Amino acid sequence: MRKIKKKSRTIVIGDIHGCYTELQGLIRKLAITRSDRIILIGDLVAKGPASRKVLEFAQGQHGCETILGNHEYILLEHFRGKRPRLEPAHQRVVEELGDDYERHMKWLAGLPSYIDLGEYAVVHAGVRPGVSLARQTRRDLAFLRTVEGRPESRSGTPWFECYNGKRTIIFGHWVFPLPFTSDRTIGIDTGCVYGGKLTALVLPDRSLVQVNARRVYVRRSR
Repeated sequence: MRKIKKKSRTIVIGDIHGCYTELQGLIRKLAITRSDRIILIGDLVAKGPASRKVLEFAQGQHGCETILGNHEYILLEHFRGKRPRLEPAHQRVVEELGDDYERHMKWLAGLPSYIDLGEYAVVHAGVRPGVSLARQTRRDLAFLRTVEGRPESRSGTPWFECYNGKRTIIFGHWVFPLPFTSDRTIGIDTGCVYGGKLTALVLPDRSLVQVNARRVYVRRSR
């Protein structure tokens, strides 16, 4: 009897924030195989309980790629001496990594700010409408929320309400109670570290797979 070859998938996983137990539960639920391509959308670390384990997974898992998130960006700025003071969540990551801090920072330094999948593009935070993907700044791709002011600004018009590019943008960073979809954008940060869910988008069929957070690890600031 002829064996049917399983089709390869591209699996994009939303913001993990150190929620390693939930990540492992999601990987089991997805029934990952060696033919699958896994893309972690950034913010692997900070706020949750196991940043080190998530980083080790990202570096050791076959077929796994990672995008630089805003929390990794901040840690890198600190490592490079550009941001002398860290928030408590970032300081805990530094302490958790201990003697391996430099090694992990050097790995983070090599991460891309986006991954172009042709029909889709995966970024951590967002894109400036009207600016080509190649001309987006590294900071915008890691932090962007609204089209007015600084990338970190929460006041103004969300970038995804203005975006009308050719590619569908898959993004994290923005926490939604349910995955957000529009004609050209898909948001998959469903707030696992805040007690929500960890979400994966599976391409090409655009199915969603989720696991519940084990608990609320940190209260979400408003």
